[in-house]
Formats: sequence, C-alpha cells, structure tokens
Amino acid sequence: MKSEEELWIKQVISGGPDAEHAFKAISVRYGPKLYSQIFRIIQNEAITKDVLQNVFIKVWSNLSSFKQESNLYTWMYRIARNESLTILASETRRSHVSIETSVVQIISGHKELDALTADEIYDYLKEAIETLPEKQAIVFELKYFENQKYSDISKLTGTSEGSLKASYHIAKQKITAFLKTKLNH
Repeated sequence: MKSEEELWIKQVISGGPDAEHAFKAISVRYGPKLYSQIFRIIQNEAITKDVLQNVFIKVWSNLSSFKQESNLYTWMYRIARNESLTILASETRRSHVSIETSVVQIISGHKELDALTADEIYDYLKEAIETLPEKQAIVFELKYFENQKYSDISKLTGTSEGSLKASYHIAKQKITAFLKTKLNH
C-alpha cells in the first residue's frame, strides 16, 4: 500500500495527466474515513461535507510539502482534525453540535455534572483532548471514538501496537485528570 501511495503522491505533485486520477484514488480510499472523523467532531452533515471539501483542497495544495515521515492518511487525518476544530471554534452558535450518549455518560448525584448541559460536557471533552500531544490525541480519537483495533491504528500511524496501547492509556489518564480538575474547580 505504501508504494501505491507514493506513486499517487508523485503523480499529483508532478501535475501530469495522471494527477487527477491519482488524487481521485486518494480521495476514494480515504474520503469515507475522513468524513466519519469530521462528522464525529462537527455533528452536522452539511458542515461536515464543507469541511471535507476544504480538507481535500488543503491536501491538493500542500501535498508537495508532505514529507512522508508518516502515513498519508495520518497526515490527512491531522488536517481534517485541525480543520474541524477550527470550524467549531469559529462558530458562534453551537446549536447544531450534539453529543452521543455513548461518548460521555452523566452519572446523577454529582452536582457539578448534573448542572452541565450535553454541549458543555462535550466542550470539556474536546478541551481535554486538545491538551494532549498530537500523537496521543490521534490514538485516543481513533480508539475511543472510532473503535479501531490497535493493529489498524498501527498500520495508519506506523507505530507499534505496544506504543499505541501505552499512548492510549496515558491519554485516558490525562483526560480523566483534566476533567476531574475542571469539574472540581
């Protein structure tokens, strides 16, 4: 797969007759995964489509600066994540953002949690994830939200499964500590 990606990247960068075909192959392979990732953050289909389009424009425009130190999808995933978070930050109204009940469960009896809306809890979780180093954030999001196997994440990131497990565990600890601090201010 890596050599196929390298060929596509070379074709797109060269701008020759195969550039559009190669870019289409990239978008067909990774578009659905990126859409899912963006939608999980944005929670709005129309905005997700706009963000995905912006991501592909950025990929097309910046592919020549891709250093190939990581997997192509990992690089695109970072662009999609950053673009999604930028869009959310620029929104003045977040009424379209909803939280899935499977992401955070409110346990009644905790007066701080009982006073929060779903949007506020979602914002705290996003804020906690944003404090993580990039690699931990990526591993956490892929494992926790997308329920991907460590073997699949390993292929995407080029990182050993053992390192991924450690990163995920540390990310969970950091998020838990962040949320406890935030809620017990």
